[in-house]
Amino acid sequence: MPMLLPPFDQDTPLFRGNLHGHTVHSDGEKTSMEVMNFYQDLGYDFIALSDHLWDDVSFASTTINDTRDLDRDDFVTIPSAELHCLGKRYDQDGLWHLVANGLPLDFKMANRDETVTQMISRAREAGAYVSIAHPEWYAMTTDEAIMASSAHAVEVFNYSATIESGRGLGIGTADILLHEGKRISFTATDDAHFRSQDAGGGWIMVGSDDLTSSSLVDAIKDGRHYSSTGAEIHALLMEGDALHVSCSPANHIIVSGIGYAALSAQGQNMTYADFDLSSFASPYFRITVIGKNGQTAWSNPYWLDQLR
Repeated sequence: MPMLLPPFDQDTPLFRGNLHGHTVHSDGEKTSMEVMNFYQDLGYDFIALSDHLWDDVSFASTTINDTRDLDRDDFVTIPSAELHCLGKRYDQDGLWHLVANGLPLDFKMANRDETVTQMISRAREAGAYVSIAHPEWYAMTTDEAIMASSAHAVEVFNYSATIESGRGLGIGTADILLHEGKRISFTATDDAHFRSQDAGGGWIMVGSDDLTSSSLVDAIKDGRHYSSTGAEIHALLMEGDALHVSCSPANHIIVSGIGYAALSAQGQNMTYADFDLSSFASPYFRITVIGKNGQTAWSNPYWLDQLR
């Protein structure tokens, strides 16, 4: 029986949004309204203004940015914050960075004794979708990634870190956690501060019943999204052991799994590829689509025991 994979398995639209960005509420250069207008002009449907939540007012705020008055029928904001606590090894300030989307506005910043595990647990219990931010940017170790593995997701692409320091990827960290059996999802984000041209480079496409903050967060928690820097995934279909991928014109379509397990299709402007997974020795697989100019899309990992 053919089976469409999330987020294509339900008759819902795909909404485009950025889960990680900053305003003058913390260390960004634009007001919340200016950031919202910028993204709406780019064709986005939602944003999360995840200003830093910490007690150092030189770059952070002690309160969550309340953006409810910016919401419109065709564009919404998700209450969010970039959470910090002490204990990160390779960071000049010793701070962890985690993005929490869908926080209640009264969520309190961490105190100086709270561990990263405790902070993630508290954010999850408050209803947030928590992602490990820019792991390559501050040299997250394997041990640290496992410490933070109760998060929902890993940022596999951070545009600001890519263009400003050349350290914007997180797929290596994500793969380590997958190998450890952690059923994480992926995000691509901007982390825009508007100090440079750091907006509009990474986003997610979310299959949601409607364009509301609560519906979007629920869909993202359910893994009903894919991540992109410009490439598009149009459909993913399983038919027995056959995987069918439909996408925007691509030169590489790749299926990756545990260890070095991988299958790939190479060509020019491919919009479709078939893969036989009958001998694919991995408990999960994920899809990467790469266009001619390097634009990339990443599916979330799919675990075979759930699909079957």
